[in-house]
Formats: sequence, structure tokens, C-alpha cells
Amino acid sequence: MSLSDFARPLVASLPQVQCSCRVESVEEKHYTFSAQNLPEPPPLLATSDLVMAKTEHHYGNCCRIDTVHFYAAGQTHRELGVLILTALFSEKTRRVAIDLEHESSAIKRLEINCGALTGSACLGYTRKPQQFTYHPEIPDRIPWDGRFDERDLPLFDLDFREGTKCHPVNDLDKRDKVEVKGGDEALILVAELLLNIGLPACDVSSDAGSTPSDKTWVLECFLGRQRVAKWSAEAQFHLPNSFSWPGQYPSLSLSGA
Repeated sequence: MSLSDFARPLVASLPQVQCSCRVESVEEKHYTFSAQNLPEPPPLLATSDLVMAKTEHHYGNCCRIDTVHFYAAGQTHRELGVLILTALFSEKTRRVAIDLEHESSAIKRLEINCGALTGSACLGYTRKPQQFTYHPEIPDRIPWDGRFDERDLPLFDLDFREGTKCHPVNDLDKRDKVEVKGGDEALILVAELLLNIGLPACDVSSDAGSTPSDKTWVLECFLGRQRVAKWSAEAQFHLPNSFSWPGQYPSLSLSGA
């Protein structure tokens, strides 16, 4: 099954404009996610509407940091956010995967791992989320302006697909799998960001002849403005028609239309 076929019906029911209830005394309708209104996700989906790339940069002259890039139309970002929430609220599935079929994608599989959700210092005790009320808003370029416990931040693990038999040191350039994992707070943060990136207001096209706007959202590691867990790769999410959008896969700008 494709990611679009699975998630698009639910995405179509989500709010399309940002709310103002957090800054004004306005009563607005929002969307509440729970196990009762979310379908069970299949363990494996596929999509050609998402391209993922990997780069690296350095802090100072000694610390190399990996970065994973998500390139997709706003609709696809929202579909991915919905998939994360279905896994999070699932009664059966704690891990879902997406095969990335676009020929330009250096990452061939994206996995969502909710396994950390059941962790507890008390042996035999488990917990599960009850509901998440989604308040749509335009996210800052570096989101989540606040102090977070490291345990509440997501981790993006750049690794090899199982069975590739690559060497963990000598074959780093061949890493082709990204795993997004963390506790329920961490995955809610990622899902909410993806839902917000997909708001139509985030995807307003620039005027003809003007410089494209920067439609990129950045999650920095602990050496920057910590937005991911320690030892995580950094993550960047891109929309079409931005100056950060590579020209070799412009067809993605039409996906999800």
C-alpha cells in the first residue's frame, strides 16, 4: 500500500488554517487524534513522493555531524505526520516502515520506531498515549522554542538497511536507512511539525522573478540549538519552490496536488 492511499483520507479532514486560540480568547475547533479515530498502520508502506538525502557538516574543526533531509510537498509531509501518529496510538504496531521509491532518494527506507514508548523504570509497568489535540500553527524555522528534557526529543538514526552487510566504519557513505525513534513526547513533536509544515500558508509561492523563500525547517543537534536527542543526526524538512530545493527532482512539487 502507498503512503498516500493510507494517510490521505485522514489528512483531508485536518484543519487547513492556523488557529489563534493560544494567543487570543477564541473558541475554535481543532482535531483530536486518539486510538479510536486512527486506523491501524500496515508494517510496510511505499512512496515515490518523498526524497531523502544525507549530508554532513562540522562544528569547529573536529566534530562531524550527519544531517538527513526530507524533500516533499506539504501534503506528503502531513501524510508522514499522520503515519507517525497511527503508529504511536496503535494497539498492535510499534514500528512502521516506508520504502522510498523515488530514484533520487539516497535513503531507501524510513522507519518509525515507537518502541521507546513502553519503557519504564518500573518493571512490568507500561503506558500508552490517550489523545493528542492538534492546534495548527505556522512553525518557526527552528521550531520548539523552549527547554526540553533530552528524553522528550526525537532521535534520527542514519544506518544501513538490514541485510546490506556494510561495514559500520568503512562504508559510512552507503548508509541508506533512517530510523526516527523516541518516546511519545518526541514523536508527537515530530508529527505536529510535519502537520504544520503541510499547512497551505507554509507553501505560498514566491512572486515571479523574486528570490524563493526559505521553506526549510531545521532540527539541530546538541552542539547547536538542541532540537534532537544527543547522538542524533540533525534533520531538515524542505518544501518545493524554496531555494534549498534541489533541481534534480522538481516533480515532487506536483505530488500530493
